[in-house]
Amino acid sequence: MSRPLRKDYRTADFEQLSRMIRDHPLMKEPGAEQQQLHKLRTPEYRTKCVMRASLDDIALGINLYKLQLDTPMSPTLEEPNYLKEPASSARSAHSARPPATPFIKVLLRKTPIVVLFERRSMTALADTEEGRQVMEDNRKYDELLSGTDKTRRTVDADTQTMTALMKSRLVNTERLTTAQMGSYVSNFEMYDTYTDLEKSTTSVQVQGAKKMEITTYHVGGVDQFVGINCLPGFRLALMLTMRILASNVFEPQQRRYRNMAPPDPLAEDVKFKYRLGLLWRLSPPSSDPKVHQAVSDMSFCPSNGDIMAVAYGVYSHGKVSKLPRSGWVYVWNIKNPVNPERRYHYQVPVVTVEFSPTQPQLLAIGLHNGGVEVRDISGQDLPPLAVSQRLSSPYFEPVTAIKWIYFEGDVGCRNPHITPFLATSQAGAVTKYRLINSPNMLGLEQQRLQRAEGELEGIPIERQPPAASLLANRHPQCLEIVLDPVQSDIYYVLTDEGTLYKCSTNYPLQHLELRQVHDGPAACMEFSPWSPRMYLTCGSDWCIRIWLAGILLPIVTLQHHLSPVHCARWSRTHSTILVSLSRSTVDIWDLRNSTMKPVSSTVIDADIFYTTFKFTHCGRSLAVGNEAGNLLMLSFEDMPFPPHFQYKQLKRAIFKALSMQPDLRKQVKSVGYFGYPGGTKQTRA
Repeated sequence: MSRPLRKDYRTADFEQLSRMIRDHPLMKEPGAEQQQLHKLRTPEYRTKCVMRASLDDIALGINLYKLQLDTPMSPTLEEPNYLKEPASSARSAHSARPPATPFIKVLLRKTPIVVLFERRSMTALADTEEGRQVMEDNRKYDELLSGTDKTRRTVDADTQTMTALMKSRLVNTERLTTAQMGSYVSNFEMYDTYTDLEKSTTSVQVQGAKKMEITTYHVGGVDQFVGINCLPGFRLALMLTMRILASNVFEPQQRRYRNMAPPDPLAEDVKFKYRLGLLWRLSPPSSDPKVHQAVSDMSFCPSNGDIMAVAYGVYSHGKVSKLPRSGWVYVWNIKNPVNPERRYHYQVPVVTVEFSPTQPQLLAIGLHNGGVEVRDISGQDLPPLAVSQRLSSPYFEPVTAIKWIYFEGDVGCRNPHITPFLATSQAGAVTKYRLINSPNMLGLEQQRLQRAEGELEGIPIERQPPAASLLANRHPQCLEIVLDPVQSDIYYVLTDEGTLYKCSTNYPLQHLELRQVHDGPAACMEFSPWSPRMYLTCGSDWCIRIWLAGILLPIVTLQHHLSPVHCARWSRTHSTILVSLSRSTVDIWDLRNSTMKPVSSTVIDADIFYTTFKFTHCGRSLAVGNEAGNLLMLSFEDMPFPPHFQYKQLKRAIFKALSMQPDLRKQVKSVGYFGYPGGTKQTRA
């Protein structure tokens, strides 16, 4: 219950409060320092009265000086006589405007932290002397507090984190202890020690012509660095370190190889120049330019496109007076374009290499002496997994191509997931090898080709009859083998006569079809990724021919340079673009633009002849080898954007190229749809 206050009583209270405010130390005349701070304050802050008080003082003051202005009288209670006023004064007070409700502004500021009690937590390992002492102290403390009136209530709880953060003792380091010890060494002992350390300095090739000198010491005549380098852990650490160091130099090129910055299709300054840019150059096994170490073949790992195997041997015998006595197989990784991660040396040149599609760690290697090996590259310095033997493969001619196949019903294999492979040689033989429970491979002769006679299907040529039948010239040289993209048992073989043999693994010792594709050795063949019935071939007659199954003549013939075409392949990203390799140029053809000349020709190291090339898995980079043993990694720049309907674009370009040949155009039209079912892209390598 509240009661109304008299006017004179309120006036006295206000006067007393004003007197207290005037007498307060804060209301005194400020000094020079306070005047300087007063100028820096805001005008609103300077016009108000500021008092420093705690929250308890403010609450107490509000309770003591709380005023209830214009509170209505209760009709049931009568006002006491000592509070009654004359009627005139009451009417004047009623008519007067009630004063405003007092207002107090509270400004809260952060005070310094006052530490009342602090106890740091200390931990020790349980199996150490300090830990055992701490556990003994805790046990004594519990015994002293054990009792009815001495028991302390303790609670185990985690603080600051929702989950308990544990720390392993492995992150703790041992305390280092130092001590001073005296030792006496005579001059004779120092002389004997340094005499035993035989200093040797060797130079190691780092990249190209750059060399780095390494100084090692022999202890007791044994080089310690050689022993350390043989340790598997050290070699693995060295390989990872070389990857990290190489990434500091080749990071932009590696990002381009991985297609991390694709071209913007909405860019305004797009130019289609069909340009090839050099990313990096893989060095040859030997820095001596007189050593014959041409890049004869290469193969990308099917499960990891960053890994590729390169074979070094002999590609052209024109300038070779005698056969080199060595060959190499290097396994490169784009994470380290400076040094290969696997090296395999052979006493004869290496001709071809091929990764297994089902077991990517297996690498088949074809040698110049007719031998075949299979290696497991997952480990360092592993011996060959299997080697061919002369009893089952009695050919001494070079193995020119290898293809892994899938053969159902193949029994006796060491691993059911390891498929056999076919190998062609210059002896005109196709041999099927498979791995068995033996260090030697089992080889079976799949096909023995005979030289073509008479007039064949395909391009018309004048075939001269042999003057005399020679036993050594009875079989043609097999140069390339290609698997059919749809039928797993069909494969094709190209020969030095320019003929194409269609064979089947189900029908050994005979071919199914024979066609004349070039007037000279046929070097390469590949099916279109968007059509299982369209393929191209290239050869030494300076031509690239595009064929369609069901038509005897080539539908498109490309010819520009007066030099043999070593290799030609379809683009993986554009259905109308193909790339060809001659002796000195890398040409890009676009069937939409022209079939008379390539849209661009790239020359890198014009004085060195090219040998072969292959696309990466994504199709946006190109690996090109040359006679000097260099492997050039090129990237496609300023290329047109891939069409959405690849097959329709390919069909439109073919019919445009046949606009001046109505008879051939009618034959192509009669073939009908020649793409993959559903319009999908080729998935089998």
